[in-house]
Amino acid sequence: MKKLLTTCLIASGLMAGSAIAAETVKVLSINRDMEPWKQLYLDVVEEYNKANPGVTVEVEFMEDEAFKQKLPTLLQSDAAPDLFFSWSGGVFYEQADQGFLRPIPDEVAAEWKKDLSAGGMAALSYNGKFYGAPEASQNVAIWYNKDMARKAGVDPTSIKTWDDFLDQVRTAKEAGVTPIIVGGQDKWPLHFYYSLLAMRIMGEEGLRASAAGENGGFDNDDWVRAGKEYMRLIELEPFQEGFMGVKYDAATGLWGDGGAVFTLMGDWDLGAQRAAASNGGLSNEQLGVVPFPTVDGGKGKATDTLGGASGFVVTRNAPDAAIDFLKVFMGPEAQKRAAAEGVYIPTAPSAGGLVEDSILKQFAAIGGASTYHQLFLDQFFGSTLGGAINDVSAQMATGDITPEEAAKLLEETRQFQ
Repeated sequence: MKKLLTTCLIASGLMAGSAIAAETVKVLSINRDMEPWKQLYLDVVEEYNKANPGVTVEVEFMEDEAFKQKLPTLLQSDAAPDLFFSWSGGVFYEQADQGFLRPIPDEVAAEWKKDLSAGGMAALSYNGKFYGAPEASQNVAIWYNKDMARKAGVDPTSIKTWDDFLDQVRTAKEAGVTPIIVGGQDKWPLHFYYSLLAMRIMGEEGLRASAAGENGGFDNDDWVRAGKEYMRLIELEPFQEGFMGVKYDAATGLWGDGGAVFTLMGDWDLGAQRAAASNGGLSNEQLGVVPFPTVDGGKGKATDTLGGASGFVVTRNAPDAAIDFLKVFMGPEAQKRAAAEGVYIPTAPSAGGLVEDSILKQFAAIGGASTYHQLFLDQFFGSTLGGAINDVSAQMATGDITPEEAAKLLEETRQFQ
């Protein structure tokens, strides 16, 4: 597969290298300090640089939260990257509105559509313009450690409802086993619980209505109930000791070391836990995955999914070489290698059937059966309201805010953002 990728890169260089003057293309990615994801990035960059002697591509990896905090400042400075990672959604729209992004030329975007995912391209489009290229699709689900589940005396495959999940958390707790690992300090891992409960309770139409300010916006019975159901979990004290002082990277290391029965996380955690664990992490044979359960009386389905459609976008002052590299960086040959090596679930149609990893196949099946896919709420609603959702998820987890107060605060934020 690597040989095939190299051939593609050389071909790209033959076509594009002579037309591009000496340039440096700076790429900013979230933390991919895990094998084989980071290695795939570095290999593509190295091979592209060799095939295009007039271009030097440099990739910087930044921890996720630091990335979110520093990117707005970088985009306003001379130190802005030429390409950067994007979860799409409301934050991406804000960046486009503020003029920080460079549209892909129409004729180039039309050519890319022949090879890249139409849905992924659409996720990185805004007001009729395309600003990037899609890479991976992500879904969030409940992971379980089979060894720890046996030790706790629970059967995660039997989880169908939220009450089922709470019962198993309670059983694990009584058995002296930590039920759940979470990186509370980063807040966004906690927002998965609140977000999915809201989706299961109000469904797609209810969530869209909240975004539009209908039915009280966020200050309504559905959001209050989502908070109350979330608090039912919190009251069981399900997380590892000191969870609010633990960031995601450390938490996934604890998970990979066999520290709990469950974690609620996306498919990327397969590689992340192995990179962060002290003992090489959990094998596929030790892992299982189940969809987030339904809530009694809720309008949402178990097949409604929460996740992302990520890729890389081009900044306003980026050279043409950045666009040329982006097609290769996110292109079908790189995605085929990602699929074959179990790096991520690709969006390119030609790569989808090559996923061999047994866990990623389960996530791909969850995505394939999705009846409604919702982008991560902290990205979907933009930086201000999305940040508030993360904040209240953490504040409820520490008992500093009630579900009613959380719903009211979100609605106030929606009105004034």
